[in-house]
Amino acid sequence: MQFSRREFSKLIFGAAALSLVDIEAYAHIFDEKNSMRRLATRSASGEGFWGNLKIDGKVPKDLNGSLFRTAPGKSDSYGVKLKHLFDGDAYMTDWRFKNGNVSLRGRFIPEKRRLEELKAGKMLYGEYGTPVPGGGRGGKNQPNVNVVEWRGKLLGLSEGSLPSIIDPETFDLEGYESFEGVVPDYLTFTAHPRFDQKTGDMLAWGFEMRPPGTMHIIRVSRETGKAETLYKAPQLGFNMVHDAMLTENYFVILIAPMQYNIAMLQQGKPLGDAISFAANTPTRLYAYPLDNADGKAKPISLDLPPYLIFHYGNAFEMDGNQIRFEAVTSTDGRILEVLRNWREDKIPEFERPTLKQITVDLEKRSVISSRDMANDVEFPRYDMRRTGAESRFLYLAEKLYGADAAVVKVDLNNGKSLRTVSNKNRTLAEPVFVPGNSKTGEDKGWLLTQGFDAVKDENFLEIHNAQNLDLAARVWAGGQHFPLGFHGNFVDRK
Repeated sequence: MQFSRREFSKLIFGAAALSLVDIEAYAHIFDEKNSMRRLATRSASGEGFWGNLKIDGKVPKDLNGSLFRTAPGKSDSYGVKLKHLFDGDAYMTDWRFKNGNVSLRGRFIPEKRRLEELKAGKMLYGEYGTPVPGGGRGGKNQPNVNVVEWRGKLLGLSEGSLPSIIDPETFDLEGYESFEGVVPDYLTFTAHPRFDQKTGDMLAWGFEMRPPGTMHIIRVSRETGKAETLYKAPQLGFNMVHDAMLTENYFVILIAPMQYNIAMLQQGKPLGDAISFAANTPTRLYAYPLDNADGKAKPISLDLPPYLIFHYGNAFEMDGNQIRFEAVTSTDGRILEVLRNWREDKIPEFERPTLKQITVDLEKRSVISSRDMANDVEFPRYDMRRTGAESRFLYLAEKLYGADAAVVKVDLNNGKSLRTVSNKNRTLAEPVFVPGNSKTGEDKGWLLTQGFDAVKDENFLEIHNAQNLDLAARVWAGGQHFPLGFHGNFVDRK
């Protein structure tokens, strides 16, 4: 008897469902082309609304609102394989909770350049790590990295240019947010704004896309929507700065030595190919005072070891003008190779990133201490109500996009960890903390974690008790699969 490739695939998946084989064995049969890494980040299966979702367990009835997430929604573009993990048109999801029931909406954001390609039926615009074969136009401003609620709308964030204004009910694109012209369109805009918990104001930054790459630090009023530029700081080169931190009195930003090669960009190379890790260049920390009403405040700077950094936990001020924060760090530039070759059959071996807790002394401009807290982790989240104040717990994805991924809770006081027990045929992404009804207790709430089941070929959302990581419910995605993506946030609808 002979089987087609598709029939053999179904046979293997069926055997996996009966625990006769596991998905990793299936991956090796096809030369790793269907490894969990690729299965969990391939193109979305469809767009639409799915109600009456299957739920294993019970959804807490005090959980009412929407978990909005965005992701690079495509792994290919009209026959062109997209190389980089960051590549792909933005696909937005809304897991909506109401009185113990859950629905799901998924849609590609109708960005104008995506619509041009749909009409033309071919790839017209380059991606972060994939050029148009034979040459093409500039890149898209795809809001595929993060999404935040802002004054009743959603801001889709890409770091390519201005935030996209998205209707939270329809996912229609309503335009781009320049904050009354304070943020020009030649400025990048962070995918990780921080929010002052007392005022609700947004702290953000971006870099001018022209020499010398001047950095703008911006504060936007939650009440009025008006923005002001707190600082303009010329840079010595173009570096990738993905995240930052906010304390009571400082906006803290680290310039890690992840540098773009301008000569390569001028030759037409994509951004993903032109970035490298300068292992002998220190990381520079800047603490910008939030009070700069007279325009005379100056940042405090100090050097840290060379780190490749994408994400931070919380940060807070201590006695003696010290600041303590958590960062997921690495010293292995091969991570950038992994990202740019994400959809290749093989990826380089690399050292897994480490969660470090770092304390710096702003007066002495030195590092006081650094200790390792967890290994092979990413996407740190915490109770955002504690932003700028001391927090005890951090939640992270362990072995991200792997077949044995888990959610980890790290106690920052004693260094102890709790973790979920993951099914070997499933993977998990970023855990998002949602506070419970209690106004006290930073781990009294829920963790919402999107995942992918390779046997069912379907996404799901897990709800864990944040205190003990016990599973309350698993909500299935109506038979759909879509890339797990990077970031999202919960919006109350009580």
